[in-house]
Amino acid sequence: MDQVIPIEDKKSFLKNDRLLVCSMLGFYAFCILGLVGAAIWGLDRRSKGIAANATATAAVVATERAAVTATVVAHRTEQAQYSIVEPFSDNRRDWMVTSINDEYAIGSLAINGGLYAWNMHEVKKPFFNWADCPVGGWLNDFDTYVDVKVTDGSPDNICTGFLFRMASSDWEEGTYIFSVCNDSYYYVSYYEHEDWDIIQDWTYSPAIQNFDWNRLEISARGEHFSFIINDKVVSEMTDDRLSRGSLALFVEFNEEKPATIWFDNFGFQGR
Repeated sequence: MDQVIPIEDKKSFLKNDRLLVCSMLGFYAFCILGLVGAAIWGLDRRSKGIAANATATAAVVATERAAVTATVVAHRTEQAQYSIVEPFSDNRRDWMVTSINDEYAIGSLAINGGLYAWNMHEVKKPFFNWADCPVGGWLNDFDTYVDVKVTDGSPDNICTGFLFRMASSDWEEGTYIFSVCNDSYYYVSYYEHEDWDIIQDWTYSPAIQNFDWNRLEISARGEHFSFIINDKVVSEMTDDRLSRGSLALFVEFNEEKPATIWFDNFGFQGR
């Protein structure tokens, strides 16, 4: 015989069932809302963490940039106090100025408008030429710099820089060469009796600004030399073949194409 449930008990059972279902739905809704809230809180915390890290990184970068800027400013201030600071406003120091018309080129070397300009209107064949820096003949330890700009010419056409510790005026007895070219490459070599000994081979440097002003520097202390482009040390070497000698600016034309090279703000300090 089937058991009969009274109407009141049925109602009570259904009521309890509804309460159970509602409670479960409420619990699930609460859990879902909790999960959503936790996810939002996590994302917000992560975003704040990323923002905080980005801010901290920016602060570190800004501090490093400020330190670099301060170092550069201090370095330029020191350079402004060198014993020789040449703005090329005139030729009182007797730099080489001349007209050129020979087997290599037609052009001129002139001081004009605060620049030491090498204007080569026609290049007949590749050549290498220099002008002695009027700072005294036999130099030991020193710091020197010059600003240089190639105003035209094709990439890899022009190189310029310093001859230093040059043994004689004809350079055949030996000289070191720091050369920076307008294709963003530089090299350091030793020359003697038509023999080129490459010390620092052709090396690319992002510090070189093509067809713009570049500050080139050399620091010489005994056998040790540092080479700097736009306040960045790009190379160092130790070599004892020449302990003293003269200093010169040079240009090197590698193609038969005309170009103009400007020198400005030459500085020198014996150490």
